[in-house]
Formats: sequence, C-alpha cells, structure tokens
Amino acid sequence: MSKFPTSLIGFDHRAEMLARFGHAAHRFLRHGAPTTPPEILAAREATCRACPEWDAADLNNTGRCRKCGCSSWAKLRMATERCPLGKWEAVSSTSVSSVSSVVKSEALTASPQ
Repeated sequence: MSKFPTSLIGFDHRAEMLARFGHAAHRFLRHGAPTTPPEILAAREATCRACPEWDAADLNNTGRCRKCGCSSWAKLRMATERCPLGKWEAVSSTSVSSVSSVVKSEALTASPQ
C-alpha cells in the first residue's frame, strides 16, 4: 500500500499532510529558504493550473492539488520542493543563483543611469 493515498478527497488525511508540510518546511529552511524565481514560479503555476487534479476553488480560491494537497501559496514558492506527480522538479541552488544573476543584470541595464 502506498504511503500517500491516491486521492485526498475531503482531505481527511490532515495529519499526513501536516507531516509532509513539516518535512518540506524543514528542507526549505535547511537549504537557506530559497524561493522559486519568478520565471520558474510562473511555469509551475501554469503547470498546476492545467493539471486535471488542480482544484482552483479550494483554499479560498488560491487552489490546491487534489492528489497531494499542495497549495499555490506555499509549495510552489519553495525552490526546494518538487511536484509529487512529477510535473515539475525542485530548483537547484545553481539555477536559483543563475536566474537571480540574470534578473539583477537585467534590472541594472534597464535602470536609468
């Protein structure tokens, strides 16, 4: 039997979801709390919203995955996390650094001197 249920209809597995969130938060903090770069966040959000498991009306219209309980306001923003359905991966620290460098250099070239 799988550790994770195939469906969390009704989210009766709150203790398990809380434990998964605790592990995700620990991993996130252990790696220095890296947030997902805006470009990758937008891609993650689009992937989740296109998924048939996404319930856009849940969590006061912020959305939640029916399969794992992921919410758009938390897990998508943690660079250390991945989709348990395999639709997107964690962002490596080198990816976060390179995206941050590109964003910073674009901001510098776009700002008036």
